[in-house]
Amino acid sequence: MTENDVRPDQLPPQALQLSKEERESGRLTADNLELAKLIISCRGYVILRDALEQDFIASIGREMEAILEDCRSTLSLQETDTAPDALHKVRISQQKGANFWFRKSRWRIFPRLTLPMSDPRLLANSFVLPILEQLLGDDFYCKYMSSDTVVNGAILQSPHSDIDGDDTWVQNQWRPRGYVVNIPTMECGLHNGPLEVWPGGSHMWTSSLFQQYGLEPNVQDGRNPPVERVATYLPSLKVVLLPGEILIRDLAMWHRGTPNPTDTPRTMLTIGYFREDKAYGYGDPSFNLDEKLYRELPPRIQRMFAYYFNPLAKFQRARRSVTSGAKRIAKQWISTRLGRDL
Repeated sequence: MTENDVRPDQLPPQALQLSKEERESGRLTADNLELAKLIISCRGYVILRDALEQDFIASIGREMEAILEDCRSTLSLQETDTAPDALHKVRISQQKGANFWFRKSRWRIFPRLTLPMSDPRLLANSFVLPILEQLLGDDFYCKYMSSDTVVNGAILQSPHSDIDGDDTWVQNQWRPRGYVVNIPTMECGLHNGPLEVWPGGSHMWTSSLFQQYGLEPNVQDGRNPPVERVATYLPSLKVVLLPGEILIRDLAMWHRGTPNPTDTPRTMLTIGYFREDKAYGYGDPSFNLDEKLYRELPPRIQRMFAYYFNPLAKFQRARRSVTSGAKRIAKQWISTRLGRDL
């Protein structure tokens, strides 16, 4: 070891440890709330340690195992289309009614939001919500809950972001447009297909930069040589997630799935939250909910899906979108005249 080498015990902490008082109260301290926001804004992700009880996560894990087996028995192991507009190609499991697809040894499963999957500790976690509310605004919405389940045979994905191709994402790059919350239902470690990330918040991963250099970081289950070449020059790390932890990550941050060489499927939940004036193509609330299930949800979770099920909320959101669209066009016009971004 040379004088420039860094020992493991000198590496910065990966997770923000919740105190006993925070766990008992179900609330982050003001200092930890500010710290979590700063970490995710600069680094692109934050991990909350001991945010969920072990017995609760065990029950979620058992439910997801049952849903996976139902999906497997519904579909012989053939690939399904993952294009977000190919909804007719999404399969529905026989017993659990879960929407799913299967590709390159990776399952994307959208569980129906009945207990325990509709528990507020998942979708409206008291530690996560204050972070999202302050970064996205009070009116952020939820688009989906799905599983990221990788089995033996999966390839090493190309580095990619979770930003879709909608041009409206290009503007105001410094503002976070959404976050993905990952909740492991089991140990997601170095041995069974961990998530690999290239740290950095939305300020680093701007569409204008990618367009300038011809990069399109939107290929997952295939090769993307230009992006892979750039990624070799940037530091990455493989994130170890333990049961009870919650990962919040910026949509724009580059990341990829890695192979799972074990015979046990590795599952973590993936929940997408977005700024109220930003549309997003992946997933669909109808994969998780119908009108009856929506009415049975706790009020705070209902509020996140009201844009889809509540006619008044739909109208108000559409009106805000028109207004924000007009503002965006005006800013583009002014920017063109000034020769710089606003």
